[in-house]
Amino acid sequence: MRKSIAAVAVVAAASMAVVGLAPAASAADGVATAKAIVAKYSKNPTSLGNIPVIGKPIPKGKYIVTITNQTDAAITLNDNIVQAGKLLGWKMESMQAEATIEGQRKTLSDAIAKKPNGIAVSGMEPESYGDLYKKAAAQGIAVICSACLAPAGNGLLDTHVSGPKMLDLWGQMIAAFAVANVKGTPDVQAFGLSVYPVLVRYDKSFAKNLKLLSPKAKYAFTELDFSPGQIGNNYKANPTTNFISSDLGDFALGWPQQLFTVGATPGQKPLIGGLTAGKSAIQALKDKTENAWTGYSLPIVGYSVIDSFARLWTKTPFAKADLPTQILTQKNVGTAVIDAAGNYVGIKDFQAQFKKIWGLS
Repeated sequence: MRKSIAAVAVVAAASMAVVGLAPAASAADGVATAKAIVAKYSKNPTSLGNIPVIGKPIPKGKYIVTITNQTDAAITLNDNIVQAGKLLGWKMESMQAEATIEGQRKTLSDAIAKKPNGIAVSGMEPESYGDLYKKAAAQGIAVICSACLAPAGNGLLDTHVSGPKMLDLWGQMIAAFAVANVKGTPDVQAFGLSVYPVLVRYDKSFAKNLKLLSPKAKYAFTELDFSPGQIGNNYKANPTTNFISSDLGDFALGWPQQLFTVGATPGQKPLIGGLTAGKSAIQALKDKTENAWTGYSLPIVGYSVIDSFARLWTKTPFAKADLPTQILTQKNVGTAVIDAAGNYVGIKDFQAQFKKIWGLS
């Protein structure tokens, strides 16, 4: 079952304000603005941002179930949620759902039946799961969602982790990279999955910021599904295409590089980039076959989710800090903080920073 997206919030016209820069007034201004955005977000983050110390004893013995799908990235997120919860002395259980609404609803129902103190979900919007969130709330079960666009409410207690503001920023970052690095006017072929509202949000932000920075830029979007080889099967050889965008880095796995030189300007193949540097995208940057992906730290997201539960149960206001992030490129991937398994981490001592916030050190 594919999810119909009835409406998606439009990225604000003043999105340049995210980095304190005005929208472009000319092509030259747009390139300069884009280069400034790229420079700002090419640096390695060093701090979790403004996350206040909790300052109260965090209760032990809580029981948390964390739900995600069966992809490698989702399993990494679950593992870090479990790891963070155990630091606080909580019982943690990880459940993996099929990547369908039906499969996720079943797993969420099964989790509610376990009667935990809390359930962590990712990207599961209330329009598809709201009745189950309300059922959980009625039983005193706290539900927190990362990568959700919906505001807190209707059974969800917190949705700030990797929310709309971050998706808008990531779209801006990759649009800026495209404008700053292509030869000539951007001519973009974009690929994505509208089944996930967070991906739609990124795609809208990318398209909006592309036009703000380069009003004459061309943009064409192709909807994909989960079948193998989707991008390769849908890419249209075009001598003017100079940037290819994907709203998930893992879609890039196995892209046939020769495909991107068919009909292209001699000696110039399109640059490749987009949302979320998974393991394959990071390796492609190292191999110099792809060009720019947003840094999305699954370990920090996992710890941030647990931080929200800790604040809930100490009656402390939820933190609202943005996730630390950066644009990962061929130039900086060698110095980015990446773990032994190939996952983007971003901040080397993030665990120590969270322990200080939680009063564990």
